[in-house]
This record gives sequence, structure tokens and C-alpha cells, in this order.
Amino acid sequence: MVKVPSFLLKKLYVKGSLKNTEDGFSFQIKNVLADATINEPMKVFVDGKEIDPANITLTVDSETIAVADVSSAKPFPFKVKMQITISVKGEPLSPGPHKIKIITSTKEYGAVTFEVSDKI
Repeated sequence: MVKVPSFLLKKLYVKGSLKNTEDGFSFQIKNVLADATINEPMKVFVDGKEIDPANITLTVDSETIAVADVSSAKPFPFKVKMQITISVKGEPLSPGPHKIKIITSTKEYGAVTFEVSDKI
């Protein structure tokens, strides 16, 4: 299994996509690397604080799924050129810079972790 370096994984994040929404905030990732199959719930940390997976959804085109529903039995295919909006229900973020860290696992590459900074 090939471990993907975090400097490459950072390219998944769509710069400038972090924004507040009516019921929280969202950001986007786009697969610019290689087809992958996400096989465990994605963990999202903002400014060092873990977000409850029950409050996170993934939207591709018009299909939305709960991040907590992703598993090895129900994997999420993340194809090249696919763009995902990750929405977090809860408090909107304060204006200014924020650190976002994503940890998940893929069938093809194993554990995947990367951290980016963006601002509202």
C-alpha cells in the first residue's frame, strides 16, 4: 500500500472554498490525484477541535450522504475530477484564518491525513 505524502494530499483542498452557511460552514475538496475509495468515516478537525461525525455531510452533485454512514461495507468512491462539498452543522466560524485537518482511510492507500489553512 502506497502512503500518499501530505504535501500531495493538500492539493485536494479547494482553496478559498471555506464559507459559513445558514446552519454551520462548508468547504470543498476535489480529487486531482487518483481514484480512491473512502472506507471509513472522515474525521474533520477545525482549529484543533474534532467535529462530531454526526454533524458532517458529503455532497456530490445533488447527492448528500452522512459521513458517519461511510464504512468498508458502504464505501464512498472518490473518483478523479470529483468535487465534494463537506458541510458541517453547528456554529458558523469566526471571520479570519482557520486550520482544517482531515483524517480518513482509503482502500487503495490506507490512512490519509492532511491539514490546510483557509479563511472566512
